[in-house]
Amino acid sequence: MKVDELLKRARSALGKKVKYRLGAGGIDPNSPTPASVDNACDCSGFVCWCLGISRKTDHPLYVRFNGGWINTDAIVHDANQPTGFFRKIDEPKVGCLVVFPSKKPRRPYGHVGIVTEVKEGKVTKVIHCSSGNFRRYGDAIKETPPTVFQVPDTIFVWFEGVEAEA
Repeated sequence: MKVDELLKRARSALGKKVKYRLGAGGIDPNSPTPASVDNACDCSGFVCWCLGISRKTDHPLYVRFNGGWINTDAIVHDANQPTGFFRKIDEPKVGCLVVFPSKKPRRPYGHVGIVTEVKEGKVTKVIHCSSGNFRRYGDAIKETPPTVFQVPDTIFVWFEGVEAEA
């Protein structure tokens, strides 16, 4: 998959009035939308669907970590391992993921999105699925400034299935 294909797929989910529900969506990468049958999705379900993968995997790294689920904590764990689907990158670029893990008890859930715009080395837009988007706009999937990702343990990762642009 090329970066422009990833962004086209992600943006195809905009305006579908997707509901936010933790643990929903992203199971069937061949589905026309990331949402489950009740039109619900969460951030990692959305990102997995955009990447063309199921959030449920039998990859040993994920099976050992959390029973085979690709979620925010698992993506961060993977990015810090020598094997898996994601690798940590130092500088953001369009098409990378921006992700932070949960940090219990203060932050019970992490969050992940896809970087869609970078200016002067800084992320300026991210497409993501969130409860905040759903509360504010009635649609969980939006392309927004990266405000929600401005926490100390946010990292940038690259999915190995996306071709890095030269």
